[in-house]
Amino acid sequence: MSGLFSEKLDLAEFAPASLDEWKAAAESSLKGRPLEKLVSRTPDELAVQPIYQKENSSRLAGADHDPGVFPYVRGGKGGTDWETVQDGEPELPVGGVRIDVAEIHEDGGTAVQEVALAWTRGLQALRELASKGESIDNAAAKIRFSFAAGGEFFVILAKLRAARYGWSRIVTACGGSEAAARMVIHARTSRWEQSSLDPHNNMLRAASAAYAAVLGGCESLGVAPFDEVFREPDDFSRRIALNTQRILREECHAAAVADPAGGSWFVETLTKEIAEAAWSLFQKAEPADVGASARKQRATLSTRRRAMVGVNQYANPAEKPAEAKAADGRLACDFEKLRANAWNYAQKTGGAPKIFLMTMGPIKQHKARADFVRGFLEPGGFEVIYPSGFETPGDAAKAAVASGALAAVLCSTDDTYPGLVPAVLGEMNRALPVILAGYPAEHVESFKAAGVADFIHLKADCGAFLSDWQKKLGVAG
Repeated sequence: MSGLFSEKLDLAEFAPASLDEWKAAAESSLKGRPLEKLVSRTPDELAVQPIYQKENSSRLAGADHDPGVFPYVRGGKGGTDWETVQDGEPELPVGGVRIDVAEIHEDGGTAVQEVALAWTRGLQALRELASKGESIDNAAAKIRFSFAAGGEFFVILAKLRAARYGWSRIVTACGGSEAAARMVIHARTSRWEQSSLDPHNNMLRAASAAYAAVLGGCESLGVAPFDEVFREPDDFSRRIALNTQRILREECHAAAVADPAGGSWFVETLTKEIAEAAWSLFQKAEPADVGASARKQRATLSTRRRAMVGVNQYANPAEKPAEAKAADGRLACDFEKLRANAWNYAQKTGGAPKIFLMTMGPIKQHKARADFVRGFLEPGGFEVIYPSGFETPGDAAKAAVASGALAAVLCSTDDTYPGLVPAVLGEMNRALPVILAGYPAEHVESFKAAGVADFIHLKADCGAFLSDWQKKLGVAG
């Protein structure tokens, strides 16, 4: 061998970093904030660490076995190929039973709730079949499970791995063989996470979810057309849904590697945590509170702790929102209502509801906050008027009143607000409500007393703010 690979590379100058060294570097970049700021949480409140190493990871017993080997954490078969299902569900064996828990996800439930219910219903089906004279092995062979492929990418993947592990334990505990304890999973992409807003993004959401389900080891997969929540799917949307699976198999070669996520410290840890939390719920008599989970997830969208492109972030306020086929409680439904309100207002009045940005001073003084405010308001269907900047409060107030806007947002810095706020409010003379971009804590009460109507800032609840101001401005009833 010669050339590039003829000599062993000397990597001595790149010494491995310890976890403590990484933590020190991370804390330095956080500028005094605790490292816990980097910890995120799944909808089940499972903590996701910013970095995983062997010493802070864990795995289920048997997770190091080969794919297709009991307890099937790494897949129920030796490879990752799957059956493509375009409509409905795969066929059941003669006398088969389908355990469909995707409905839990579609109602806003979490991965842990979905897995726990699958085990509960599966155990009930085992007992019912056994009571009719079936052996446990024969009964288990007739049961098929349907899960939703929705949520965060790695949660989908780990959910299916965790479900197989628990089911293998249940079947063997009932007297079944290890061979019979293999869970057969059909996955279908989520309707809960589709939106009628900027709907072509649903294609991307479905592709990501489908890939996660394949990596998680599903035996069959259905990808929903991107338009199913607001119209009857047409030939184009159905073809895109089918080709999503074809691309995963033929171009991405997703079927060529068995359990590619196996051994990842993060994936193995998340798999174990979902399995343990689901097992705890499985052992309880009371059902999971899916309604509370749904409200909590919609709240994360409202506060923008979770992003949904085209819905609560990067919205297109000029888009005519498609009307959903039926009122439901999908994740995006609150923002869909906001945009529908704005569109209806535009049809009645001849134009979208406008909000004027009073951008004070040079670009560096107002741009960061003005950009944030525009992104904050557009998901509510507001047309944001964004001037280049004003030198005086009088100029800003005159332009705001002349714009036809329903309200104005003062955009500048905390340092300039003590002088700007009274001057701007004086010039406006209550012609329009004035909202402040930012939340200067030491001045909030005095600014409110002076006449500032509200504040737009990082910690504000976007959905609640938009709903409130649509009503105040007559955009919504």
